[in-house]
Amino acid sequence: CYCWYGLWSHFFLRFNMTTKNRTVGIELSTSSADVYTAPPNFKSTVESIVVCNKSSSYVDVTLQWYNSDNTTNYTIFGGTRLEPNSTVQITEALYLQLNDKIKGSATLNSSVEVIVKATEQYAVSTL
Repeated sequence: CYCWYGLWSHFFLRFNMTTKNRTVGIELSTSSADVYTAPPNFKSTVESIVVCNKSSSYVDVTLQWYNSDNTTNYTIFGGTRLEPNSTVQITEALYLQLNDKIKGSATLNSSVEVIVKATEQYAVSTL
């Protein structure tokens, strides 16, 4: 029926839905740094965060979620001590809105790597 086709094509022309899978990584330093930022026009589902202490020393790690709506940092890891040559994985999903961030720091430079796996969804209006 043309009526249904017309409604569907109108919806499709208004919104083009796309999903991207992303994996990003960073080596932490003693200064807080952005590990991952949800890009403009995107909502992101952080599916996994891997934190690896690649040194032979104990290292304290801090990870935070920055909520751009209220400009507040929320602690994911708060000075959590990682054993030498160890890895920790977070598999509980975090839902980020545009410009939300995952940030991190460590007590020893060049000793900890963080890898974030995220799915980004966006809707771009074509009007």
